[in-house]
Amino acid sequence: MNIRDFEYLVALAEHKHFREAAEACFVSQPTLSGQIRKLEEEIGTTLLERSSRRVLFTDAGLQLVEEAKNILKEVKTFKEMASGQSGAMTGPMHIGFIPTLGPYLLPKIVPQLKERFPELELFLHEAQTQQLVRQLEDGKLDCLVLASVAETEPFKEIEVYNEPLSVAVPCHHEWAALEQLDMLELNGKTVLALGDGHCLRDQ
Repeated sequence: MNIRDFEYLVALAEHKHFREAAEACFVSQPTLSGQIRKLEEEIGTTLLERSSRRVLFTDAGLQLVEEAKNILKEVKTFKEMASGQSGAMTGPMHIGFIPTLGPYLLPKIVPQLKERFPELELFLHEAQTQQLVRQLEDGKLDCLVLASVAETEPFKEIEVYNEPLSVAVPCHHEWAALEQLDMLELNGKTVLALGDGHCLRDQ
């Protein structure tokens, strides 16, 4: 039993698919499946219901997944403490970002980070807001680049920049000559906007 086994187990619980979990761990599917089976043999407990086409965990499996998450958090914290003794930011840093902001902000942020902290290993993860917040809560991500939303209130927020939201209308529209528009005016109107799950939709 080792840390890698716990990573496989947590990845399988999150993706609920052997192939996707293996890809997330950068290993082959047989490797991940084999290690999960070895883990079951080592602890003498069945973790998965293999009669189903879906990945279903037994009660014991679900309990072990939660313990594995806690262990991985502690390992991550230990590594951060150890690397921080030098006084400089080193080691891996996982940044989550939403698709609507990443392409514009990351090209400005990443070069500055690499220049200031050359020993930092940056890993970029693109996803929608709710998924990013869950990964931050689970300790999988170190920071997020997104619009401020209620879900991020428990975390420390640093404003990178601020810009107004605009409403695009045809030139002949009744609002075309306006300099500003009250958001309440949009009530009852048909609007083309980002889909559910995008934090900018809730601004």
